[in-house]
Amino acid sequence: MLVDSLVRRLSSKHRKPTPVAKLQDPEACEHVEEDEDFENFEEPCREPAYPYRELNGTEIRLLRILPGTGPVECILHQMPLAEARYFYALSYVWGDATQKVTIMVEGQPFHVTENLYEALYQFRQRPDDIGHPKDYFWVDAICINQEDLDEKSRQVPRLMDIYHTGLVVVWLGHVRQLPAANLFKKFIRNTRSSRPRISPDEAVETLFKKTQSMWFDWEPVDDDDDVIIDAEFGDAYNDIIHTIVNILQRPWFERVWTIQEACLDTYPRVYVGPHSVDLKKLIDIWKILAMEHRFLFLCSGSVRMASLNKINQLYKSALFDWDENPKKMNMGEVFATLLRITGKKSSSDPRDQLYGLLGLLKYLKGEDLPEELVPNYRLPYEHVFWNYATFLFESVGDLKLLDCGRNELRNVPSWVPDFRYISHGPDLRREESVHVSSDKRVLHVRGCVLGTFRDVITGCDAKKIWPTARAIPIGLPVRLREFEKRILKPSAAIRKITTEEAFDDLINNVTRIIDAEGVETFYQVFRRLSKSTGGKRPWYAKRRTTNVRLKEEALVDQLSSPFLLLTDGTILGMRREDAEVRSGDIVCLFKGSSELSLVRASGENYTFLGHCAPKSGPLKQQEFDDDFLASRDIQDFGLI
Repeated sequence: MLVDSLVRRLSSKHRKPTPVAKLQDPEACEHVEEDEDFENFEEPCREPAYPYRELNGTEIRLLRILPGTGPVECILHQMPLAEARYFYALSYVWGDATQKVTIMVEGQPFHVTENLYEALYQFRQRPDDIGHPKDYFWVDAICINQEDLDEKSRQVPRLMDIYHTGLVVVWLGHVRQLPAANLFKKFIRNTRSSRPRISPDEAVETLFKKTQSMWFDWEPVDDDDDVIIDAEFGDAYNDIIHTIVNILQRPWFERVWTIQEACLDTYPRVYVGPHSVDLKKLIDIWKILAMEHRFLFLCSGSVRMASLNKINQLYKSALFDWDENPKKMNMGEVFATLLRITGKKSSSDPRDQLYGLLGLLKYLKGEDLPEELVPNYRLPYEHVFWNYATFLFESVGDLKLLDCGRNELRNVPSWVPDFRYISHGPDLRREESVHVSSDKRVLHVRGCVLGTFRDVITGCDAKKIWPTARAIPIGLPVRLREFEKRILKPSAAIRKITTEEAFDDLINNVTRIIDAEGVETFYQVFRRLSKSTGGKRPWYAKRRTTNVRLKEEALVDQLSSPFLLLTDGTILGMRREDAEVRSGDIVCLFKGSSELSLVRASGENYTFLGHCAPKSGPLKQQEFDDDFLASRDIQDFGLI
């Protein structure tokens, strides 16, 4: 699916990150000179920490990977964090929890996911000399007793301290030719003029080596700040573009836990197989490449890289007392800011959508967590979401928290956000009039009613009408004709403009990524698809240009959500793709919100249905601020 928003372009090129130190054992590596400042010490004899013993005080568990060529074997020790002089904190994705591999921990079988097994196996080979038999690793799946819910609840707030004490290594997986999503296949094919010049392994190695030496041995821009990076990679440039797309689509860039593991001066080292690069360097080259290839902004990894940049800026604001200093905010304001920065994330446990940010929250704020935010894995995730939403609305009153792409929660009030689908947002907006009832069932807000709507079409499953090279699903032209008849043409008639003008106004945000010109304009593609009967394409129609293919897919992405037509001709698109709109539902604007909302009367109160955004028409350029509300009747809304 297409992503509408773009992250900001590269603003500075002369930034050189601190590289991760490569710790080595002087006795094991004869060619390494012993540091005269190194304090040699005799490590105490430690008893095995598996089977698990209770963690007391500041204790953590650390594992060592034993040398060998057979199945992975480890030993596990337990010690206070202050005594863990050097260790590597592994940042990785668990992967499919149903696919397990057996390793040996203290001579006993221990089941881990395939991705973790690959990481342990790789580091046993000592890439960059990481994985020496005396090296300790901290790995959450092994070093935390995952079966002990109370231990998990106690350890989660400590994770930030653990990752900042250790040296972070990021495992993205082995070098492999991952299949690109359909959208990226088209972009990549458009950049390739010949067959691959180098193998996937050579491409990763070349990318990482060149990236690591960037700004030191070579510069990707000339004196006029023009990007000249393609000249440095030569004939392998297209293979490098394919490789960066491959890397940015890896699951690590979507996982919630990897956010706090990779930011705030942890200086992570990223590994793909045996090849490695500093994460900050990888972010730098991504920014430059994305300036030349805008489609890179669509990769999930691009969203994460932008989030890490923003979090680091928040951290610097605390260090240098800049604006938005988190230490001057209350706990709820910092947490709400983090949620807006990070947006949608993946986690196997829904509760971790929130718990996965607590270590970062505690670190930025410099305070212990209040009782309301202490993790409790014994509570159902719906209740956790409800409790956290109550805390956030009471602390901040930021109504942007209502904005979710979907809401699948049951048996909770309609205003409780489904944090699995929370949207990225602009700067924090505080509203003092927002408060929650004492029984936590009603969210009280103030605002005005704009009225109901003239017509509505419900959303549809984009996957079912997604066009392919071979066929146009029958449901696609049906959907487009319905949209044109009930929404687009009436809007144009009310506004006294042509249907094409109304359509161009609706779709112009997509032209930031996809060129509006070409063999067919967006409107021509829309008309052709809407007139189609669907089914198998004729042979000559399969030879569509990349631009036309992307326009077809963009139309499906843009027009599959629910749409409302207001009496003034404004076309509203629902933010929630699963919103069920009915006749009589009310469009309103809440004080402190920059988004319109759709609600349904329920006795004296209202059910919140979701945010909606003007896509075309008179309200599209309207700023919903205090001036807009000044001349309107303000009333109380109780959302239940």
